Amino acid sequence: MRKKVFRKAKLFLLFLAAVFVFSIAACNSKTLWLQPGRINSTAKQAEQSDSAQKSAATKIVSHALGQAEIPLHPQRILVLDGSYLLDPLLAIGIKPVGAATCPYCIKSDTLNQFVADIPLVGHWEQPSLEKILSLKPDLIVGHIWQKQYYSLLSMIAPTVMIDTDSGVNFKKNLKYLAEILDRSDRAEEILAEYNERIQKFQQQLAEKLRTKTVSVLHLYGSNVAVYGSDFVPYGQIMLDAGIPLIPAYKNLKGYLELSLEALPDWDADILFVDILRVEDSGKLESSSFLQQPIWSTLKAVQNNQVYVVSWASTVVGPMTANQFVDELYRYFSDTL
Repeated sequence: MRKKVFRKAKLFLLFLAAVFVFSIAACNSKTLWLQPGRINSTAKQAEQSDSAQKSAATKIVSHALGQAEIPLHPQRILVLDGSYLLDPLLAIGIKPVGAATCPYCIKSDTLNQFVADIPLVGHWEQPSLEKILSLKPDLIVGHIWQKQYYSLLSMIAPTVMIDTDSGVNFKKNLKYLAEILDRSDRAEEILAEYNERIQKFQQQLAEKLRTKTVSVLHLYGSNVAVYGSDFVPYGQIMLDAGIPLIPAYKNLKGYLELSLEALPDWDADILFVDILRVEDSGKLESSSFLQQPIWSTLKAVQNNQVYVVSWASTVVGPMTANQFVDELYRYFSDTL
């Protein structure tokens, strides 16, 4: 009995220490704050649920920042991204209790249907720790580039970080999340369905695409960039589908901002212009970059083979990947 009481007291003191750290962090951030009136009530809720969480079976998993002890069967998963991490979770049948969001990104209509009733915990670049704490997650999943919050998040619940610094590998992310959440069988089914869809696409369009070239430019504000095929999910899907991207993609890793002079190097028979941000969605025609004389010299522009899309922010995982394959089929069926 004495050991049990001592263990509870120790855990509660650790929690109070976490709250104290959060309060200090609030002085240097607009979103990392805790209202004094809510600290006590939240602490009591955490203390009441802490015993049940600790008594549950756990396992050790590896992640981008080391190892974490997580529940064998977490019931309240929270993601620090409402797209690249939300998609694979939904695909394997798990709906998180909360998610961070990218307010300036164009959203997937498919994911929007699910996000509508998922509590949001703020901007994915600066999530609200108070909101996360109030949702009482038993597992938090984030990106490696959010590592500045790792220590604080780990005081709230076991936290795992996924390495997406070098790009978002949607298959790898799906397999990893499925493995740590004991849903690997479902992940294999999802990938089998995806591969079947890819094979059908190749059977119907591969021959027609053989004589064409494809390129994708990313427009944000007055800037234009290109993304490596391994950097974003849509690029990986294009490779799987055998889309004939121009040779310049072979040596491109990550992303590259383009100057006007380099624009012809990324010309193709079929050119997609990807819009990432909501604020740019209605400004394509007035974009200063596309008003430059060099734009009108591009082969795709002259042949009226330029299409506006939002793939970088809407093709984010296995659910949206399957829809993307169908979208590719529609585009190329109409243009070939």
